[in-house]
Amino acid sequence: MTESPFIIRRGSACCNCGACVRRCARGNFAARDGEVAIAEGYVCTGCGDCVKWCPVRALSVKPAHPADIRRLAR
Repeated sequence: MTESPFIIRRGSACCNCGACVRRCARGNFAARDGEVAIAEGYVCTGCGDCVKWCPVRALSVKPAHPADIRRLAR
């Protein structure tokens, strides 16, 4: 599983409903074998839609590291 520089995913809290998969415009989440995970090739903009729509609050936004912000600004 890929780790995100912007999103904290608490797998034990995740109910695998797929709300993040459906709501992420960048396709950063994937459902495989009935489980939701952060997708390979993750390109997060930090919009927070996945956090907003998670019904069990298994996702939260990390404070952004300056290097990650610079990387996305390119």
